[in-house]
Amino acid sequence: MAEHTAPGPDDPGGLDEREPVITPSGRPRRRRRRLLGLVVPALLVTVWALASAAGWVSPRLLPSPGRVVEAGWAFVAGGGGATLPGVTPFDGAAGRHVGASVGRWLVAFALAVAVGVPLGAAIGLSRRTAELLDPLVQALRSIPITAWLPIALVWFGLGEGAARYLVFVGALFPIVIATADGASRVPRALVDGAVMLGTRRRDLGRKVYLPAALPAIVTGLRLGLTLGWMSVIVGELTGTTSGVGAMMWAAREVGRLDHIIVGMATFALVGLTGDLILRAAARPFVAWSDR
Repeated sequence: MAEHTAPGPDDPGGLDEREPVITPSGRPRRRRRRLLGLVVPALLVTVWALASAAGWVSPRLLPSPGRVVEAGWAFVAGGGGATLPGVTPFDGAAGRHVGASVGRWLVAFALAVAVGVPLGAAIGLSRRTAELLDPLVQALRSIPITAWLPIALVWFGLGEGAARYLVFVGALFPIVIATADGASRVPRALVDGAVMLGTRRRDLGRKVYLPAALPAIVTGLRLGLTLGWMSVIVGELTGTTSGVGAMMWAAREVGRLDHIIVGMATFALVGLTGDLILRAAARPFVAWSDR
Protein backbone atom coordinates (compact mmCIF):
# COMPACT_ATOMS: atom_id res chain seq x y z
CA MET A 1 0.00 0.00 0.00
CA ALA A 2 1.37 3.37 -0.96
CA GLU A 3 2.24 5.66 1.87
CA HIS A 4 -0.24 8.47 2.25
CA THR A 5 1.35 11.90 2.41
CA ALA A 6 -0.53 14.81 3.87
CA PRO A 7 -1.12 17.44 1.20
CA GLY A 8 1.15 20.44 1.45
CA PRO A 9 0.28 24.08 0.87
CA ASP A 10 1.30 23.82 -2.79
CA ASP A 11 -0.84 20.77 -3.43
CA PRO A 12 -4.06 21.87 -5.18
CA GLY A 13 -5.82 18.85 -3.82
CA GLY A 14 -5.26 19.79 -0.23
CA LEU A 15 -6.01 22.58 2.13
CA ASP A 16 -3.56 25.42 2.42
CA GLU A 17 -2.65 25.76 6.07
CA ARG A 18 -1.76 29.39 5.40
CA GLU A 19 -5.33 30.33 4.49
CA PRO A 20 -6.85 32.87 6.89
CA VAL A 21 -9.04 31.51 9.61
CA ILE A 22 -12.69 32.36 9.07
CA THR A 23 -14.21 33.85 12.18
CA PRO A 24 -17.55 32.46 13.32
CA SER A 25 -19.19 35.83 12.93
CA GLY A 26 -18.47 38.98 10.94
CA ARG A 27 -20.18 41.13 13.55
CA PRO A 28 -16.99 42.33 15.35
CA ARG A 29 -15.51 43.43 12.03
CA ARG A 30 -18.67 45.27 11.00
CA ARG A 31 -18.85 46.91 14.43
CA ARG A 32 -15.24 48.05 14.10
CA ARG A 33 -15.92 49.57 10.66
CA ARG A 34 -18.92 51.46 12.03
CA LEU A 35 -16.89 52.80 14.94
CA LEU A 36 -14.13 53.93 12.58
CA GLY A 37 -16.75 55.75 10.52
CA LEU A 38 -17.55 57.87 13.59
CA VAL A 39 -13.96 59.05 14.13
CA VAL A 40 -13.91 61.88 11.58
CA PRO A 41 -17.37 63.28 12.53
CA ALA A 42 -16.34 63.20 16.21
CA LEU A 43 -13.13 65.09 15.42
CA LEU A 44 -15.01 67.71 13.40
CA VAL A 45 -17.52 68.27 16.22
CA THR A 46 -14.66 68.53 18.72
CA VAL A 47 -12.90 71.16 16.63
CA TRP A 48 -16.20 72.97 16.18
CA ALA A 49 -16.84 72.98 19.94
CA LEU A 50 -13.31 74.20 20.74
CA ALA A 51 -13.53 76.97 18.14
CA SER A 52 -16.88 78.11 19.55
CA ALA A 53 -15.62 78.03 23.15
CA ALA A 54 -12.51 80.01 22.23
CA GLY A 55 -14.53 82.62 20.42
CA TRP A 56 -12.81 82.02 17.10
CA VAL A 57 -16.16 81.81 15.30
CA SER A 58 -19.02 84.23 15.76
CA PRO A 59 -22.25 82.59 17.01
CA ARG A 60 -24.07 84.54 14.32
CA LEU A 61 -22.09 82.64 11.68
CA LEU A 62 -21.87 79.25 13.39
CA PRO A 63 -23.69 78.49 16.65
CA SER A 64 -22.03 76.17 19.14
CA PRO A 65 -22.73 72.41 19.11
CA GLY A 66 -24.52 72.78 22.44
CA ARG A 67 -26.92 75.33 21.02
CA VAL A 68 -27.60 73.13 18.00
CA VAL A 69 -28.26 70.12 20.26
CA GLU A 70 -30.73 72.20 22.28
CA ALA A 71 -32.47 73.29 19.08
CA GLY A 72 -32.57 69.68 17.87
CA TRP A 73 -34.18 68.55 21.12
CA ALA A 74 -36.74 71.34 20.85
CA PHE A 75 -37.45 70.26 17.26
CA VAL A 76 -38.16 66.71 18.36
CA ALA A 77 -39.71 67.12 21.81
CA GLY A 78 -40.57 70.81 22.17
CA GLY A 79 -43.92 71.93 23.45
CA GLY A 80 -44.94 73.25 20.06
CA GLY A 81 -47.73 75.78 19.92
CA ALA A 82 -50.50 77.08 17.76
CA THR A 83 -49.80 76.83 14.04
CA LEU A 84 -50.30 80.23 12.48
CA PRO A 85 -51.35 80.52 8.83
CA GLY A 86 -48.29 80.92 6.64
CA VAL A 87 -45.88 80.28 9.53
CA THR A 88 -43.80 77.10 9.50
CA PRO A 89 -43.47 75.76 13.08
CA PHE A 90 -40.27 74.40 14.60
CA ASP A 91 -40.66 73.36 18.24
CA GLY A 92 -42.12 69.87 18.50
CA ALA A 93 -42.74 69.72 14.75
CA ALA A 94 -40.14 67.10 13.75
CA GLY A 95 -42.72 64.41 13.04
CA ARG A 96 -44.81 66.69 10.87
CA HIS A 97 -41.92 68.03 8.84
CA VAL A 98 -40.00 64.77 8.41
CA GLY A 99 -43.19 62.90 7.56
CA ALA A 100 -44.16 65.46 4.91
CA SER A 101 -40.70 65.44 3.29
CA VAL A 102 -40.36 61.64 3.36
CA GLY A 103 -43.84 61.26 1.88
CA ARG A 104 -43.00 63.51 -1.07
CA TRP A 105 -39.68 61.72 -1.49
CA LEU A 106 -41.02 58.17 -1.54
CA VAL A 107 -43.98 58.89 -3.83
CA ALA A 108 -41.77 60.67 -6.37
CA PHE A 109 -39.03 58.04 -6.09
CA ALA A 110 -41.48 55.20 -6.71
CA LEU A 111 -42.70 56.98 -9.83
CA ALA A 112 -39.09 57.55 -10.97
CA VAL A 113 -38.38 53.82 -10.57
CA ALA A 114 -41.54 52.89 -12.50
CA VAL A 115 -40.49 55.15 -15.39
CA GLY A 116 -36.70 54.98 -15.18
CA VAL A 117 -36.06 51.23 -15.08
CA PRO A 118 -38.14 50.34 -18.21
CA LEU A 119 -36.82 53.39 -20.06
CA GLY A 120 -33.22 52.58 -19.17
CA ALA A 121 -33.69 48.94 -20.14
CA ALA A 122 -35.13 49.96 -23.51
CA ILE A 123 -32.18 52.28 -24.19
CA GLY A 124 -29.65 49.65 -23.10
CA LEU A 125 -31.14 46.75 -25.06
CA SER A 126 -32.27 48.46 -28.28
CA ARG A 127 -29.83 50.29 -30.52
CA ARG A 128 -32.66 52.08 -32.30
CA THR A 129 -34.19 53.24 -29.02
CA ALA A 130 -30.78 54.42 -27.84
CA GLU A 131 -30.29 56.43 -31.02
CA LEU A 132 -33.69 58.05 -30.55
CA LEU A 133 -33.72 58.74 -26.81
CA ASP A 134 -30.20 58.67 -25.39
CA PRO A 135 -29.18 62.14 -26.71
CA LEU A 136 -32.32 63.66 -25.18
CA VAL A 137 -31.75 61.93 -21.84
CA GLN A 138 -28.11 63.04 -21.74
CA ALA A 139 -29.12 66.63 -22.48
CA LEU A 140 -31.95 66.77 -19.94
CA ARG A 141 -29.90 65.28 -17.13
CA SER A 142 -27.44 68.16 -17.47
CA ILE A 143 -30.09 70.69 -16.42
CA PRO A 144 -29.68 71.66 -12.73
CA ILE A 145 -32.64 70.78 -10.54
CA THR A 146 -33.14 74.44 -9.63
CA ALA A 147 -33.62 75.24 -13.32
CA TRP A 148 -36.70 73.00 -13.30
CA LEU A 149 -38.30 75.06 -10.51
CA PRO A 150 -39.91 77.83 -12.59
CA ILE A 151 -41.49 75.45 -15.09
CA ALA A 152 -42.70 73.21 -12.24
CA LEU A 153 -44.49 76.19 -10.72
CA VAL A 154 -46.07 77.05 -14.08
CA TRP A 155 -47.22 73.48 -14.71
CA PHE A 156 -48.32 72.46 -11.21
CA GLY A 157 -48.72 75.70 -9.27
CA LEU A 158 -47.78 76.08 -5.62
CA GLY A 159 -47.82 73.01 -3.41
CA GLU A 160 -47.46 69.25 -3.55
CA GLY A 161 -47.57 68.71 -7.31
CA ALA A 162 -44.59 70.91 -8.06
CA ALA A 163 -42.61 69.55 -5.08
CA ARG A 164 -43.10 65.92 -6.10
CA TYR A 165 -42.33 66.71 -9.73
CA LEU A 166 -38.95 68.21 -8.80
CA VAL A 167 -38.08 65.19 -6.65
CA PHE A 168 -39.13 62.91 -9.52
CA VAL A 169 -36.81 64.75 -11.93
CA GLY A 170 -33.93 64.56 -9.46
CA ALA A 171 -34.33 60.80 -9.00
CA LEU A 172 -35.14 59.81 -12.60
CA PHE A 173 -31.96 60.34 -14.59
CA PRO A 174 -29.50 58.35 -12.41
CA ILE A 175 -31.89 55.39 -12.59
CA VAL A 176 -32.21 55.63 -16.39
CA ILE A 177 -28.46 55.99 -16.98
CA ALA A 178 -27.42 53.17 -14.64
CA THR A 179 -30.08 50.78 -15.95
CA ALA A 180 -29.16 51.48 -19.58
CA ASP A 181 -25.47 51.00 -18.85
CA GLY A 182 -26.04 47.75 -16.97
CA ALA A 183 -28.31 46.30 -19.66
CA SER A 184 -25.92 47.23 -22.48
CA ARG A 185 -22.95 45.59 -20.73
CA VAL A 186 -24.44 42.11 -20.33
CA PRO A 187 -21.84 39.76 -21.91
CA ARG A 188 -22.90 38.35 -25.27
CA ALA A 189 -21.48 34.98 -24.28
CA LEU A 190 -23.92 34.85 -21.37
CA VAL A 191 -26.86 35.45 -23.70
CA ASP A 192 -25.64 32.90 -26.27
CA GLY A 193 -25.10 30.34 -23.54
CA ALA A 194 -28.64 30.80 -22.26
CA VAL A 195 -30.02 30.35 -25.79
CA MET A 196 -27.96 27.18 -26.27
CA LEU A 197 -29.36 25.82 -23.00
CA GLY A 198 -32.91 26.29 -24.27
CA THR A 199 -33.95 29.72 -23.01
CA ARG A 200 -36.49 31.23 -25.38
CA ARG A 201 -35.59 34.64 -26.77
CA ARG A 202 -38.72 36.21 -25.35
CA ASP A 203 -37.55 35.11 -21.87
CA LEU A 204 -34.01 36.46 -22.18
CA GLY A 205 -34.93 39.82 -20.66
CA ARG A 206 -36.40 38.27 -17.52
CA LYS A 207 -33.96 35.38 -17.10
CA VAL A 208 -30.66 36.83 -18.37
CA TYR A 209 -30.56 40.57 -18.95
CA LEU A 210 -32.39 41.66 -15.79
CA PRO A 211 -30.42 39.48 -13.34
CA ALA A 212 -27.09 40.36 -14.98
CA ALA A 213 -27.87 44.10 -14.96
CA LEU A 214 -29.29 44.11 -11.43
CA PRO A 215 -26.09 45.31 -9.66
CA ALA A 216 -25.96 48.35 -11.96
CA ILE A 217 -29.69 48.94 -11.49
CA VAL A 218 -29.28 48.87 -7.70
CA THR A 219 -26.50 51.42 -7.99
CA GLY A 220 -28.81 53.63 -10.04
CA LEU A 221 -31.57 53.21 -7.47
CA ARG A 222 -29.24 54.26 -4.68
CA LEU A 223 -28.10 57.33 -6.61
CA GLY A 224 -31.67 58.18 -7.57
CA LEU A 225 -32.82 57.79 -3.97
CA THR A 226 -30.10 60.14 -2.71
CA LEU A 227 -30.48 62.74 -5.45
CA GLY A 228 -34.24 62.66 -5.07
CA TRP A 229 -33.87 63.32 -1.35
CA MET A 230 -31.47 66.18 -2.10
CA SER A 231 -34.12 67.63 -4.42
CA VAL A 232 -36.74 67.71 -1.67
CA ILE A 233 -35.44 71.02 -0.35
CA VAL A 234 -35.84 72.58 -3.81
CA GLY A 235 -39.32 71.11 -4.10
CA GLU A 236 -40.25 72.68 -0.79
CA LEU A 237 -39.51 76.11 -2.22
CA THR A 238 -42.83 75.85 -4.04
CA GLY A 239 -45.01 77.24 -1.28
CA THR A 240 -45.30 74.24 1.04
CA THR A 241 -45.69 75.00 4.76
CA SER A 242 -44.54 71.59 5.98
CA GLY A 243 -41.35 69.67 5.34
CA VAL A 244 -37.76 69.90 6.53
CA GLY A 245 -36.86 72.17 3.62
CA ALA A 246 -39.79 74.49 4.34
CA MET A 247 -38.70 74.68 7.98
CA MET A 248 -35.16 75.59 6.92
CA TRP A 249 -36.33 78.33 4.56
CA ALA A 250 -38.50 79.76 7.35
CA ALA A 251 -35.50 79.66 9.72
CA ARG A 252 -33.42 81.58 7.19
CA GLU A 253 -35.99 84.37 7.17
CA VAL A 254 -35.55 84.92 10.92
CA GLY A 255 -31.82 84.24 11.08
CA ARG A 256 -32.02 81.00 13.11
CA LEU A 257 -28.86 79.26 11.95
CA ASP A 258 -29.21 76.61 14.65
CA HIS A 259 -32.56 75.60 13.15
CA ILE A 260 -30.95 75.41 9.71
CA ILE A 261 -28.18 73.12 11.00
CA VAL A 262 -30.80 70.91 12.65
CA GLY A 263 -32.51 70.66 9.27
CA MET A 264 -29.22 69.72 7.58
CA ALA A 265 -28.59 67.02 10.19
CA THR A 266 -32.13 65.73 9.64
CA PHE A 267 -31.53 65.49 5.90
CA ALA A 268 -28.29 63.60 6.53
CA LEU A 269 -29.82 61.09 8.96
CA VAL A 270 -32.93 60.40 6.89
CA GLY A 271 -30.92 60.07 3.67
CA LEU A 272 -28.45 57.67 5.29
CA THR A 273 -31.28 55.61 6.75
CA GLY A 274 -33.01 55.37 3.37
CA ASP A 275 -29.81 54.25 1.67
CA LEU A 276 -29.15 51.59 4.33
CA ILE A 277 -32.70 50.23 3.97
CA LEU A 278 -32.40 50.08 0.19
CA ARG A 279 -29.03 48.32 0.38
CA ALA A 280 -30.37 45.77 2.85
CA ALA A 281 -33.43 45.11 0.70
CA ALA A 282 -31.33 44.67 -2.46
CA ARG A 283 -28.55 42.56 -0.91
CA PRO A 284 -30.25 39.14 -1.34
CA PHE A 285 -30.76 39.82 -5.07
CA VAL A 286 -27.18 40.90 -5.86
CA ALA A 287 -25.19 38.81 -3.39
CA TRP A 288 -23.86 36.70 -6.26
CA SER A 289 -22.00 39.70 -7.71
CA ASP A 290 -19.73 39.90 -4.62
CA ARG A 291 -18.46 36.36 -5.01
